[in-house]
Amino acid sequence: MDERKKLLAKISACQFAQIELVEFLDTHPMCVEAMQVLNMHRANAIRLIEEYECKFGPLSNPKGNMKFWDWINDPWPWDYTGCNCQWYPGAGARQGKGACR
Repeated sequence: MDERKKLLAKISACQFAQIELVEFLDTHPMCVEAMQVLNMHRANAIRLIEEYECKFGPLSNPKGNMKFWDWINDPWPWDYTGCNCQWYPGAGARQGKGACR
């Protein structure tokens, strides 16, 4: 697995953990440990997103003084290259390739 995919997987895991912890805290609002773990995952996600964006470009709308159209020229996180399958109609249409899952 290349570095881009590893970072995306780590970001996804942190974001998933945040969602689960927020749901847990809905029913256990006084759980200090869960809040500490949530804050840890939030900080990790911010750090990982900054690292990803520094190396590979923005994951969402650009920040700062970037040209707003530059971010769409890079492969998107769901764009897989080198395959010829058709996961769904129009998959990878920007680069004319299919999308494997």
